[in-house]
Amino acid sequence: MRSLSVRTMATAAALATAALTVTACSDSSDNSEPAGSSVSVSAAPSDSASGSSSGGSSGTSAPDDGGTQGASGGGPSSSATASGGGNAPAASGACASGQLSVALKDAEVGAGQYNAEIVFTNTGSTSCTMTGFPGVSYVKKAGVQAGPAADRDGAAYGPVTLAPHATASARLHDSNGQGGYDPGQCKLTDVEGLRIYPPNQKAALFLPHKTEHCAGTGIHPLRIGAVQR
Repeated sequence: MRSLSVRTMATAAALATAALTVTACSDSSDNSEPAGSSVSVSAAPSDSASGSSSGGSSGTSAPDDGGTQGASGGGPSSSATASGGGNAPAASGACASGQLSVALKDAEVGAGQYNAEIVFTNTGSTSCTMTGFPGVSYVKKAGVQAGPAADRDGAAYGPVTLAPHATASARLHDSNGQGGYDPGQCKLTDVEGLRIYPPNQKAALFLPHKTEHCAGTGIHPLRIGAVQR
Protein backbone atom coordinates (compact mmCIF):
# COMPACT_ATOMS: atom_id res chain seq x y z
CA MET A 1 0.00 0.00 0.00
CA ARG A 2 2.83 2.30 0.91
CA SER A 3 4.41 1.65 -2.48
CA LEU A 4 1.15 2.53 -4.28
CA SER A 5 0.83 5.69 -2.25
CA VAL A 6 4.37 6.74 -3.09
CA ARG A 7 3.72 6.12 -6.80
CA THR A 8 0.53 8.14 -6.65
CA MET A 9 2.34 11.05 -5.00
CA ALA A 10 5.14 10.89 -7.62
CA THR A 11 2.59 10.96 -10.43
CA ALA A 12 0.83 13.96 -8.84
CA ALA A 13 4.17 15.74 -8.49
CA ALA A 14 4.97 15.09 -12.15
CA LEU A 15 1.58 16.42 -13.23
CA ALA A 16 2.09 19.54 -11.10
CA THR A 17 5.49 20.12 -12.71
CA ALA A 18 4.03 19.74 -16.17
CA ALA A 19 1.27 22.22 -15.32
CA LEU A 20 3.86 24.75 -14.12
CA THR A 21 5.83 24.27 -17.36
CA VAL A 22 2.72 24.87 -19.53
CA THR A 23 1.88 27.99 -17.50
CA ALA A 24 5.42 29.31 -17.94
CA CYS A 25 5.24 28.73 -21.73
CA SER A 26 1.90 30.47 -21.85
CA ASP A 27 3.33 33.47 -19.97
CA SER A 28 6.32 33.56 -22.31
CA SER A 29 3.99 33.50 -25.34
CA ASP A 30 1.95 36.45 -23.92
CA ASN A 31 5.13 38.46 -23.45
CA SER A 32 5.88 38.21 -27.19
CA GLU A 33 2.87 40.51 -28.07
CA PRO A 34 4.52 43.76 -27.01
CA ALA A 35 7.40 42.91 -29.33
CA GLY A 36 4.91 42.79 -32.20
CA SER A 37 3.43 46.14 -31.17
CA SER A 38 6.84 47.71 -30.92
CA VAL A 39 7.41 46.75 -34.61
CA SER A 40 4.20 48.49 -35.56
CA VAL A 41 5.30 51.62 -33.68
CA SER A 42 8.57 51.54 -35.58
CA ALA A 43 6.58 52.52 -38.71
CA ALA A 44 6.22 56.01 -37.26
CA PRO A 45 9.88 56.87 -37.82
CA SER A 46 9.33 55.83 -41.42
CA ASP A 47 6.41 58.28 -41.66
CA SER A 48 8.53 60.82 -39.89
CA ALA A 49 11.28 60.39 -42.41
CA SER A 50 8.75 60.80 -45.18
CA GLY A 51 7.42 63.95 -43.56
CA SER A 52 10.93 65.17 -43.13
CA SER A 53 11.73 64.76 -46.81
CA SER A 54 8.56 66.64 -47.77
CA GLY A 55 9.46 69.69 -45.79
CA GLY A 56 11.09 68.93 -42.46
CA SER A 57 7.78 68.11 -40.80
CA SER A 58 7.37 65.73 -37.88
CA GLY A 59 5.65 63.01 -39.90
CA THR A 60 2.21 63.53 -38.39
CA SER A 61 -0.71 64.38 -40.61
CA ALA A 62 -0.68 68.04 -39.62
CA PRO A 63 2.92 68.63 -40.63
CA ASP A 64 2.21 66.62 -43.76
CA ASP A 65 -0.52 69.10 -44.62
CA GLY A 66 1.83 71.81 -43.54
CA GLY A 67 4.33 70.45 -46.04
CA THR A 68 1.67 70.62 -48.73
CA GLN A 69 0.79 74.16 -47.74
CA GLY A 70 4.47 74.92 -47.86
CA ALA A 71 4.54 73.77 -51.46
CA SER A 72 1.41 75.64 -52.39
CA GLY A 73 2.49 78.38 -50.07
CA GLY A 74 5.69 78.27 -52.05
CA GLY A 75 3.49 78.94 -55.05
CA PRO A 76 1.80 81.95 -53.51
CA SER A 77 5.09 82.89 -52.00
CA SER A 78 6.71 82.89 -55.43
CA SER A 79 3.67 84.62 -56.74
CA ALA A 80 3.96 87.14 -53.93
CA THR A 81 7.63 87.46 -54.73
CA ALA A 82 6.81 87.83 -58.34
CA SER A 83 4.24 90.44 -57.56
CA GLY A 84 6.34 92.01 -54.88
CA GLY A 85 9.16 91.37 -57.25
CA GLY A 86 6.40 92.09 -59.66
CA ASN A 87 7.05 95.47 -58.33
CA ALA A 88 10.71 94.74 -58.75
CA PRO A 89 10.49 92.64 -61.94
CA ALA A 90 7.82 94.91 -63.22
CA ALA A 91 10.46 97.57 -62.95
CA SER A 92 12.54 95.57 -65.40
CA GLY A 93 9.58 94.26 -67.42
CA ALA A 94 8.55 96.03 -70.60
CA CYS A 95 5.70 98.53 -70.35
CA ALA A 96 2.70 96.95 -72.06
CA SER A 97 0.68 99.01 -74.51
CA GLY A 98 -2.37 98.62 -72.28
CA GLN A 99 -0.69 100.41 -69.38
CA LEU A 100 0.45 103.42 -71.41
CA SER A 101 -1.18 106.58 -72.68
CA VAL A 102 0.45 108.74 -75.32
CA ALA A 103 0.43 112.46 -76.18
CA LEU A 104 2.18 114.86 -78.56
CA LYS A 105 3.87 117.82 -76.87
CA ASP A 106 6.37 120.65 -77.41
CA ALA A 107 5.80 120.96 -81.15
CA GLU A 108 8.25 123.17 -83.02
CA VAL A 109 7.73 124.26 -86.63
CA GLY A 110 10.20 126.13 -88.81
CA ALA A 111 12.18 126.10 -92.04
CA GLY A 112 10.08 123.30 -93.51
CA GLN A 113 10.68 121.08 -90.47
CA TYR A 114 8.40 119.76 -87.73
CA ASN A 115 9.63 118.44 -84.36
CA ALA A 116 7.67 117.25 -81.32
CA GLU A 117 7.87 114.93 -78.33
CA ILE A 118 5.80 111.75 -78.19
CA VAL A 119 5.19 111.43 -74.45
CA PHE A 120 4.36 108.08 -72.86
CA THR A 121 2.69 107.95 -69.44
CA ASN A 122 2.54 104.83 -67.28
CA THR A 123 -1.14 104.61 -66.34
CA GLY A 124 -0.70 101.25 -64.59
CA SER A 125 -0.27 100.51 -60.88
CA THR A 126 3.23 99.00 -61.14
CA SER A 127 6.55 100.21 -62.48
CA CYS A 128 7.77 99.08 -65.91
CA THR A 129 10.52 99.88 -68.38
CA MET A 130 10.81 101.15 -71.92
CA THR A 131 13.91 100.34 -73.94
CA GLY A 132 14.75 101.45 -77.45
CA PHE A 133 12.65 102.93 -80.22
CA PRO A 134 8.87 103.03 -80.66
CA GLY A 135 7.37 102.13 -84.03
CA VAL A 136 5.64 105.16 -85.57
CA SER A 137 3.70 105.79 -88.78
CA TYR A 138 1.01 108.16 -90.04
CA VAL A 139 -2.42 106.73 -90.86
CA LYS A 140 -5.24 107.92 -93.05
CA LYS A 141 -8.93 107.19 -92.55
CA ALA A 142 -9.80 103.59 -91.74
CA GLY A 143 -6.31 103.13 -90.28
CA VAL A 144 -4.55 102.87 -93.64
CA GLN A 145 -0.85 103.68 -93.33
CA ALA A 146 0.32 106.79 -95.19
CA GLY A 147 3.91 106.57 -96.36
CA PRO A 148 6.81 104.62 -94.85
CA ALA A 149 7.12 104.11 -91.10
CA ALA A 150 9.50 106.37 -89.22
CA ASP A 151 13.20 105.68 -89.52
CA ARG A 152 15.17 105.38 -86.28
CA ASP A 153 17.11 108.50 -85.44
CA GLY A 154 20.18 108.56 -83.19
CA ALA A 155 21.50 106.09 -80.64
CA ALA A 156 19.45 103.87 -78.37
CA TYR A 157 19.39 104.55 -74.64
CA GLY A 158 19.39 102.10 -71.75
CA PRO A 159 16.15 101.02 -70.07
CA VAL A 160 13.97 103.85 -68.81
CA THR A 161 12.00 102.88 -65.70
CA LEU A 162 8.55 104.40 -65.33
CA ALA A 163 6.89 104.41 -61.93
CA PRO A 164 3.09 104.71 -61.98
CA HIS A 165 2.11 108.07 -63.56
CA ALA A 166 5.71 108.79 -64.62
CA THR A 167 6.53 109.80 -68.20
CA ALA A 168 9.18 109.24 -70.86
CA SER A 169 9.41 110.62 -74.38
CA ALA A 170 10.74 110.01 -77.87
CA ARG A 171 11.65 112.82 -80.28
CA LEU A 172 9.60 112.90 -83.51
CA HIS A 173 10.85 114.66 -86.64
CA ASP A 174 8.96 115.24 -89.90
CA SER A 175 8.87 117.65 -92.78
CA ASN A 176 6.42 120.50 -92.34
CA GLY A 177 3.97 119.75 -95.11
CA GLN A 178 5.82 119.42 -98.40
CA GLY A 179 8.97 120.86 -96.87
CA GLY A 180 11.77 120.97 -99.44
CA TYR A 181 10.55 117.94 -101.39
CA ASP A 182 9.34 117.90 -104.97
CA PRO A 183 5.53 117.57 -105.10
CA GLY A 184 5.83 114.34 -107.10
CA GLN A 185 8.12 112.88 -104.47
CA CYS A 186 6.17 114.19 -101.50
CA LYS A 187 2.65 113.14 -102.49
CA LEU A 188 1.19 115.34 -99.73
CA THR A 189 -1.63 113.42 -98.02
CA ASP A 190 -4.21 114.25 -95.36
CA VAL A 191 -3.73 112.04 -92.31
CA GLU A 192 -5.78 111.36 -89.19
CA GLY A 193 -2.99 110.72 -86.72
CA LEU A 194 -0.10 108.50 -85.63
CA ARG A 195 -0.05 104.77 -85.05
CA ILE A 196 2.48 104.13 -82.28
CA TYR A 197 3.91 100.84 -81.08
CA PRO A 198 5.68 101.18 -77.71
CA PRO A 199 9.12 99.50 -77.73
CA ASN A 200 8.91 95.69 -77.80
CA GLN A 201 5.11 95.67 -78.08
CA LYS A 202 2.81 94.33 -80.79
CA ALA A 203 -0.31 96.28 -79.81
CA ALA A 204 -0.47 99.81 -81.19
CA LEU A 205 -1.77 103.04 -79.70
CA PHE A 206 -3.50 105.69 -81.84
CA LEU A 207 -2.69 109.36 -81.36
CA PRO A 208 -5.11 111.75 -83.14
CA HIS A 209 -3.15 114.36 -85.08
CA LYS A 210 -4.80 115.71 -88.21
CA THR A 211 -2.23 117.19 -90.55
CA GLU A 212 -0.65 116.78 -93.99
CA HIS A 213 2.22 114.37 -94.47
CA CYS A 214 4.51 113.45 -97.36
CA ALA A 215 3.40 109.89 -98.10
CA GLY A 216 5.67 109.25 -101.09
CA THR A 217 7.37 105.88 -100.77
CA GLY A 218 10.66 107.10 -102.21
CA ILE A 219 11.39 109.49 -99.33
CA HIS A 220 11.66 109.13 -95.55
CA PRO A 221 10.90 112.43 -93.85
CA LEU A 222 9.52 110.81 -90.70
CA ARG A 223 12.09 109.91 -88.04
CA ILE A 224 11.81 108.85 -84.39
CA GLY A 225 14.34 108.88 -81.56
CA ALA A 226 14.77 106.38 -78.75
CA VAL A 227 12.70 106.62 -75.57
CA GLN A 228 14.39 108.67 -72.87
CA ARG A 229 13.59 110.83 -69.86
